[in-house]
Amino acid sequence: MTGPLLPLSQRPIAPAQFDDELRARLAALDAASDTHADGQRPDNTTRAYQADWKTWTAFCAQLQIPTTAATRGTLRAFVDYLWNREKRAYTTIDRKLAGVVVTLRQQHQVVVDPEATRAARELLKDYRRRAAEDEEPERGRGKAPAMRLDDLSRIVALCDTDIFGVRDRAMLLLGFSIAARRAELAGLRLRNIRDDENGLLVDVRVSKTEPRTVPVPFAQNSDLCPVRAWKAWQQAAQIIDPNLHAFRRIHHTGSVQPQGLTPQRAGDLITAAGLRAGFEELFTGHSVRSGMATEARRKGKDRKAIAAITGHKDGSKVLDGYMQIVDQWDENDNALIGLL
Repeated sequence: MTGPLLPLSQRPIAPAQFDDELRARLAALDAASDTHADGQRPDNTTRAYQADWKTWTAFCAQLQIPTTAATRGTLRAFVDYLWNREKRAYTTIDRKLAGVVVTLRQQHQVVVDPEATRAARELLKDYRRRAAEDEEPERGRGKAPAMRLDDLSRIVALCDTDIFGVRDRAMLLLGFSIAARRAELAGLRLRNIRDDENGLLVDVRVSKTEPRTVPVPFAQNSDLCPVRAWKAWQQAAQIIDPNLHAFRRIHHTGSVQPQGLTPQRAGDLITAAGLRAGFEELFTGHSVRSGMATEARRKGKDRKAIAAITGHKDGSKVLDGYMQIVDQWDENDNALIGLL
């Protein structure tokens, strides 16, 4: 006994049997979905993919092959080129592979064979393993130095009292309090920072991790209070449009511009503030994030409470990396103290 006949629209049809009208509609849906997905991607990711494609284009020009020729051999050669000639870091090469594959699919309608990508990544792992066996230093900038509370206090104390200093002080203190990446600081809009009787509620929406809301309390030390620093900047800069960026560019004349900061510029401002305070090590956009996690751990704060601010999942190995051991003679950091 057979069941009822399915309507035509519900019957399975092999792709080879699609007519031209259906293929056109599916292609239009693909294009619309790509446009939508591109709109959701953070600006810094888009810029990274553009840089990855530029590197790939230069590589293909040297080999005299078309940019659409992403085969097992060419992707492996790309890895070899980046590792042995360009001396790029492992994570950079891995990301560039991903950027090239995504760009080929979205902009050139070329679907790269997953086996080709896998072969290229296996070669990259082999290079990294061989470098470790040869005791070569790890490539890349390494971890950002943690901006400890003493460092933060010294840096904000030496920020100028002009509009530039008011902005930088607010960026540093609020960035530390929400464990911000530079892109997260640059991406904040006024609507993301809400007043609360206990301080501020900061909605971090531009993030590599899950979006999060961080409750930022008033600080006992007014000189290190992120709430007071933010309000001072908001008032001085006359930031009232909820849809514009919280942290803005400032003309050399002191005029606050409507344009927001780029992630690169936000990181540069943090680095410059550290240099002005006399620090030889280069603090980066990640330093306030790492510093917050490190200091919270030292104060005995629960890992879950720290992860709620940083946006990491509980037990994250990445979070462990931020909780840097920066005092080798601290009894909590040195397992030998008290043993001998």
